[in-house]
Amino acid sequence: MAGFPIALVPNYMSYDAPDASRRPLTRAQLVLFGLPEFAVYLAVIPVSLYLPLFYSRDLGLDIALIGLLLMAARISDVITDPLIGALSDRTRGRFGRRKPWMAAGVPLMMVATWQLFAPSGAVGNVHLLVWSMLLWFGWTMINIPYYAWGAELSDDFDERTRITGWRQFFGYTGNLSVLVVPVVAAQVTGYGAVASEALVIISAMALVLLPLLVGTTLWKLPERATVPTTPQPILRNLGIMRRNGSFLVLFAGFTLMSLGTTMIGALFMLFTTFAMELERHAQPILLAYFAVNIVGLPFWVWLSHRIGKRETWMIGTGIMALATPAYLLLSPGDIVPFVLITAVIGFAGGNYLALSTSMKADVIELAARRSRDNVAGAYMAVWSLGSKATQALAVGIALPVLGLFGFDPRAENGPAEIDALRYSIALLPPLTYVLAIAIILRYPVSKSRLERLRHAYQRRDARRAVSLAQPAR
Repeated sequence: MAGFPIALVPNYMSYDAPDASRRPLTRAQLVLFGLPEFAVYLAVIPVSLYLPLFYSRDLGLDIALIGLLLMAARISDVITDPLIGALSDRTRGRFGRRKPWMAAGVPLMMVATWQLFAPSGAVGNVHLLVWSMLLWFGWTMINIPYYAWGAELSDDFDERTRITGWRQFFGYTGNLSVLVVPVVAAQVTGYGAVASEALVIISAMALVLLPLLVGTTLWKLPERATVPTTPQPILRNLGIMRRNGSFLVLFAGFTLMSLGTTMIGALFMLFTTFAMELERHAQPILLAYFAVNIVGLPFWVWLSHRIGKRETWMIGTGIMALATPAYLLLSPGDIVPFVLITAVIGFAGGNYLALSTSMKADVIELAARRSRDNVAGAYMAVWSLGSKATQALAVGIALPVLGLFGFDPRAENGPAEIDALRYSIALLPPLTYVLAIAIILRYPVSKSRLERLRHAYQRRDARRAVSLAQPAR
């Protein structure tokens, strides 16, 4: 990709580059940047989707304890996420700031994926906890620098949504492959229709595609040669984030959305298997969800250009809040209405990851201009940490609640236990969506406001440059 315009990957020192340097990214560049998201989703999505069912019913672990162990594994990133974010901001070398960390995370994530998804021999609580922690540490080493790199790709308000939309497209296609490949394998070979078999297939895919796709991006897509800055202390950056109202509002809205969607993910296989009695149809049903994720994504990107990112996000979230309780209307075996409800939720849910990441890039630009420092990694680390913490909380709430009401995948469950499962998946997530809408109403960064603040910071920097150029008296 020799034609990649280096100036398209800015830091605060380059936001005022000439217009000639602001050419939109080509489709080839967007594809290259999106490839790692496909591979990472192969390893991450099955954790909430398949592991609770697999480790409880097939391996015999307690369902409530599984939720607590998965929660503990995510909370372990309290230390690693900010550390990797700060280190990637400060890394200097011939290979760039972000790339060395991504390369180092690939082999760790590969080994952890295999050990977690295709364990051999006796498997207990320690195995689940240790390899879950290592999986998320590998994820941190890849995704914190990767998302920081993405926040630096463009200054343009709308192109940031285009960038995150393409990256999310690859994430959603990764989701689809997690489902399509086991389904096809089951039809052709008879192996892959249940969770334990699907996990073996997915782990094999991750072993091949993680190094292939991440390596291709690192090889072909260069980072920008940034102007050196004086890094601020990590704790000072954290203090600045606490006072950044736009970031806090966006962060709160996103984490609440993650809380709800992760609850659905953690409960979906259990709901499909025990409440709907459709286990062997679970993967095709999920295909409908992720297929409309992809189909709907261009619509949400287009709509955000027309009415704004915040407003588009709220519309999608509102649809999810209204559609999810419809699961209570279903009876065992109602496959057609089950697919339709899941597809509506999937279409609406296609917007928030792409839009929130695009909005985050806007906030990071303003923070970088304000502080005159490269802070993308630090902000991405805090964002990731909050996302993981809420996702951990979702699993740590949803699965123990089922255990509290007596639900046990290893035993026969009565109507009361099945109702606990039904009400958990249908009512808990919409509550978080409504709270997210109430919070995101306060998000203040529109396209016009971003432009005004850019000009204000440009004037400030121009005055400072003139002052520094004047000889001392």
